[in-house]
Amino acid sequence: MQWHELYPASRQPSMEEISDYIGGNAKELWLSLLNYMEVNYNVKPKLFYSCCSGKPGWNVKLQKSGQSFGTLYPEENSFSVMLIISYRLDPFMQLILPELSPATAGLYNNAGDYMKMGRWMMLKINDSTTLEDYKKIITAKLPHTK
Repeated sequence: MQWHELYPASRQPSMEEISDYIGGNAKELWLSLLNYMEVNYNVKPKLFYSCCSGKPGWNVKLQKSGQSFGTLYPEENSFSVMLIISYRLDPFMQLILPELSPATAGLYNNAGDYMKMGRWMMLKINDSTTLEDYKKIITAKLPHTK
């Protein structure tokens, strides 16, 4: 059953239900990421419902002081993060690209334009390498608070 069918707009899932839906090794990555965001950025997840045809259903936004760290989409055995990276951050991104996995660096280099404001990319997280790439990318948006 699809995520948006399990949890329609009228039934908001708990964070535990989201973790359980993700399942497998990705569940640990998910929990690790949420803890990392809270400890290092004092960011708590916020649930939103989207009718977007690309990824309908409940998603989790990570934001602080108007700065978005991405929107997380639960999937079975993985989760995806939609990121919009401002063009003004490109010089910093160029510095960290060599530290990213080739797949993530390529995704960034080929990312499409988002309303002339920046690049948008959908990063699928199902292993620790991709999770670490995501953590490096968000340092471009906001350095650690701790």
